[in-house]
Amino acid sequence: MIGAGAILETGDAAKVTAAMLHARVDAMLARSVKAAAVDFDGNSPEALRRLLVLVPGWDAGRFRSHVTDALIERGACSLADVLSMLAAAAQTPEIHLFAHWLPDDATYAALTKLGIGLVVHPLEAIESAAVVAGQRHTRWKASRAA
Repeated sequence: MIGAGAILETGDAAKVTAAMLHARVDAMLARSVKAAAVDFDGNSPEALRRLLVLVPGWDAGRFRSHVTDALIERGACSLADVLSMLAAAAQTPEIHLFAHWLPDDATYAALTKLGIGLVVHPLEAIESAAVVAGQRHTRWKASRAA
C-alpha cells in the first residue's frame, strides 16, 4: 500500500505535515483500501495525538489539494470530521483504520449517518512500513507476541 497523505497532530502545537506511506500489508487488503488512517503511536482514542491519513495511489499534490487544504480551512476537526472529509475526497464509502484501539460510538454514529463505513484493523495488519514526512523518515515493523 503506497500513497500520499498527511500526518495530523493534535493539541496546542497542532499541525499538518505532508507524508508518504509505503506499507506492506496482505495483497487482498491492499487492493481493498481506497483511503486509510493509521495511528502508529496511540493505544486509545483519547491518546490519539498523531494520525496519518492517506489515499493509496495518490501523489502529494493531489492529496494536498483534495484533503489537506480542506482540513486546514475547516480548522478544528473531530476524528469523524477528518475521516468523512478523507472519504469524500477519495470518493469511497469506507475508511480503513489501522490502530491499537477502536473508535468511540459517537465516531461510528457520525460516520454511519453520512453513509461512511469504518473498517478497523489491528496495527499489526501492517507488516512493515516506511513513513516519509518532511525531513523525517521512520520505519515501523509489527512485533508479534510469542
